[in-house]
Amino acid sequence: MHDLTGSRPASNWLHPEAVQDARQACIDFLAQRADIAQTQAALRQSEQTIVALEESGLRALLFEAENQLEEIRFTVPDKQQPAAAAAVIRRVLDGLCQPGNTRR
Repeated sequence: MHDLTGSRPASNWLHPEAVQDARQACIDFLAQRADIAQTQAALRQSEQTIVALEESGLRALLFEAENQLEEIRFTVPDKQQPAAAAAVIRRVLDGLCQPGNTRR
């Protein structure tokens, strides 16, 4: 079971609102309250908000995840998309919860 609360508070980041928005988008997807496109858009928005050099790894994590979700939407059969996207989303949550370890 994945810890949806995260071990690193959003306030520890230089862009806490963007981190919290990304985290909430991931949680909403895993709880089936958002679809892949909505989650992808939320991650893109958070990624574009993060401009600090110190958080380039976080930005890269979100950028990579957004691109992977795009690929899933257009290349994976519809029935397999939720599971494929969930794996990407869990990696994002793991990255948001582990300080200094956002590159995968």
